Amino acid sequence: MVKKFTPFTMLVFTALFGLAATLAATLVTLDQPWLGLRLSVEEQSGLVRIDAVTANGPAASLVPGTPLTGVGGMAIEAGDLVEEPDVAESYPALKRFLDRQGALHAALASPEVTLETGGASAAHQVVTPAPRRPVTSLPLVFWVQIATGLVSMIVGAWVWSLRRGELSAGLLAGAGAGILLAAFPAAVYSSREVALPGALFHALSAINHFGALTFGVAMVALFLVYPRRLVPVRALWILPVVYGAIWIMDTAWIGFPGPAEGYHLPTVILMVGILLGAFLQYRTSRGDPAAQAAIRWFALSVGLCAGTFVTVVLMPNLFGMRPTVSQGYAFVLFGMLFLGVAVGVARYRLFELEGWAFSILTYFGAVMLLVLFDAALISFVAMDRPAAFALSLLIVALIYLPFRDWLAKRLMPRRETDREELFGRIVDVALIKDAAREGRWRQVLQDAFQPLRMTAGARSAPTAPVIAEDGLALLLPGISDIAPLRLSYAHSGRRLFSPQDRRFAAEICAMLAHAIASRDAHEKGATEERMRIARDMHDNMGAQLLSALHSDVPERKDTLIRETISDLRDIVNNAARGGKSLDEVLADLKVEALERLASADIRLSWEDTCDNREMVLTPNIAHSLRSILREIVSNTIRHSGARTMRVKFALQDRVISLDLSDDGKGLAADRWGSGNGLSNIEARLVALKGTLAFSDAGPGLLVQARFPLYEGELE
Repeated sequence: MVKKFTPFTMLVFTALFGLAATLAATLVTLDQPWLGLRLSVEEQSGLVRIDAVTANGPAASLVPGTPLTGVGGMAIEAGDLVEEPDVAESYPALKRFLDRQGALHAALASPEVTLETGGASAAHQVVTPAPRRPVTSLPLVFWVQIATGLVSMIVGAWVWSLRRGELSAGLLAGAGAGILLAAFPAAVYSSREVALPGALFHALSAINHFGALTFGVAMVALFLVYPRRLVPVRALWILPVVYGAIWIMDTAWIGFPGPAEGYHLPTVILMVGILLGAFLQYRTSRGDPAAQAAIRWFALSVGLCAGTFVTVVLMPNLFGMRPTVSQGYAFVLFGMLFLGVAVGVARYRLFELEGWAFSILTYFGAVMLLVLFDAALISFVAMDRPAAFALSLLIVALIYLPFRDWLAKRLMPRRETDREELFGRIVDVALIKDAAREGRWRQVLQDAFQPLRMTAGARSAPTAPVIAEDGLALLLPGISDIAPLRLSYAHSGRRLFSPQDRRFAAEICAMLAHAIASRDAHEKGATEERMRIARDMHDNMGAQLLSALHSDVPERKDTLIRETISDLRDIVNNAARGGKSLDEVLADLKVEALERLASADIRLSWEDTCDNREMVLTPNIAHSLRSILREIVSNTIRHSGARTMRVKFALQDRVISLDLSDDGKGLAADRWGSGNGLSNIEARLVALKGTLAFSDAGPGLLVQARFPLYEGELE
């Protein structure tokens, strides 16, 4: 039984293997004779020139800038310093290059070597090469290639460990291993100071070719089976068999004229095959937005990275031209390509890949156009570099950027939503109470996102909109009595749900929740107001009319009827207007008190001070004030025998103070707590969290009422 390792264990094993391969490549590179020189080849003359000399190196006495013409009695050529041996025009030329590498390495490996320099200071100088080169002498290009190979192999192994049963993940892991096999040997021979042993160089070049072809074969096979299987799995074996034979023939230098036909041309064909596979996958995945999102990312990665590598490195070699970019640094393009494909195979945040791909592609296009315009203006118009760059930048800004916006609207159309219409429709949904509410809500979502399917969500739905299944679905929470919903395949299945869709869904869900809450609050307030009106009419007006009906005293009967009419007027006005301002309430209270006291031949002294007379009081507070004042006035008329009544009203810091006094005979102590009227007043103030106090005014009675106002009691 084969033991299945955890993804973390497999990742650790892969990393350890990569570190072991890194150590091996580093040791091979360091185990070479070293002079302490940095050499370069002049483009026009072909001379090998000393660019820099290590201060404490074996050849520290040489002068930088001096041409180097010979090593150990052997004339040095420009071709001896080429970065890649496969630039040779034929296999015999490649064999000559490797033979010269072996001879130069043998000379450098001897105890002493004679270096011949040319120019004005032509001389022969005998130096003792160091048997090993220091780690500090390794150039940056060495570590760039090592890092690219390591990252590619580890990422491929990680994706495969997570999706071990999928052929696509296995092919991706194989492609990552291919990049490592191609990058590590290239890091060794591209970092050489002068020469390597011929046999070692040939072996490293063969491994490099094997890795590059492995990467290409694995990527072509990947695009033939992922995300849709275009060919049978058995047919995939044709690729490794054919390219394995090509690699053997190229390594043995048979069957082809040279590396251009035996290596570069097959590699270019593989790159074309990758692009063709991506195109076929895109066409066959038109009904699967997740697959199309992955294919877009694949095509972008391959088109930009591999296409750039082929253009700047392989194509010049194929036509006998010198590459313009170091192949060592160009390996970074393969690393970027691999990471892009790995993201698609791992299906990581596929719902964002569409926007990422378009942005990267268009920005890359802007840079390329800028470079092309700049080069054309300098070459054909003979403009200065600053002026050419400025004009190129202006052309890109004025022509390309508007074209990019037009292209974005065509390729990634976004439905424009009328916010005012949407708000009105959501309010309509909130106002509906029956089962039609959910149907109206579904119609709003259908128009906003155009999903192919809309079903009821799970009971454990999220509290906010969430993207699910890599963008295939959008989960919406339940709102009030509306059940959670699941939207599948956005915009008729043409694309995935994006973060913008999730934010828009959160916005309209919050809008509906707020509208429903506002409607519920309004209905609750209306219900409470109806109950208050019914209570006031029953408790106050009903009792007053009943008292008037059974009263034998005409004055008492008239008073009760006037109070009832006043209460009825207040109820009607408050219901129609939703409350009065404090200034209006005080005016009404003053008029009523004047009328009643005047009928009893009692003079009224009124004084009010308020810090905000424009505030609107709720009907409950206005009615409480009227009841308190009315009861005290009634007691004054009935029992005080007073000639004058004083009313002082104050509002300060949201606290109402009402002081009422008269110049009559006062109220006996044994009667202060008696009577339904005074008990009702005290009960009202207790409900308002206020206080009621009686005291001797000498002469007369002083009644003091206090209660605070809160935010809910103001409108």
